[in-house]
Amino acid sequence: MAEISNTGTRSSSRRSSTPIKIDMTPLVDLGFLLITFFMLTTHLIDQRVMDLKLPLPGNPTMADNTLTILLDAQGRRFGYQGAFHASTQLQPLDGRSLGNSLRSFRALSALAEEEPICIVKVADGVRYQQVVTIVDEIRSAAIDRSSLADSISASERSLMAGMRQR
Repeated sequence: MAEISNTGTRSSSRRSSTPIKIDMTPLVDLGFLLITFFMLTTHLIDQRVMDLKLPLPGNPTMADNTLTILLDAQGRRFGYQGAFHASTQLQPLDGRSLGNSLRSFRALSALAEEEPICIVKVADGVRYQQVVTIVDEIRSAAIDRSSLADSISASERSLMAGMRQR
């Protein structure tokens, strides 16, 4: 069916050359069999699924059981626990202090027999990698309930601006 032949003439008087014929049909069949095999055994899309924990119906969660983490555009992180008041003071969470704060917050919540909740608030101009790093730290501290917010209140911004001047 599919063959390659060599019918070229040579001017050699010593040897008489016979034409070479190679049948390519088995090679083409083998190629299609390999393509079919790999198409059927390969995962075309590797689906990665993140567990999503939705809030349970019932009583609302008290704000005192939350840890709020604020991210600014300069890459700095600040946090406070509980509801935001005029007397709230921000704590810097740079370096290893973020992981330590998350683990101690989880331990305190376990003592109070409440589930810890983290809220991450992101200012304008924050790089995506910073948010991913924070979410990874929350996951490594075994805190299951977390939330991302893309806005920071004006009073939180003024506190962050005061922390910059220090």
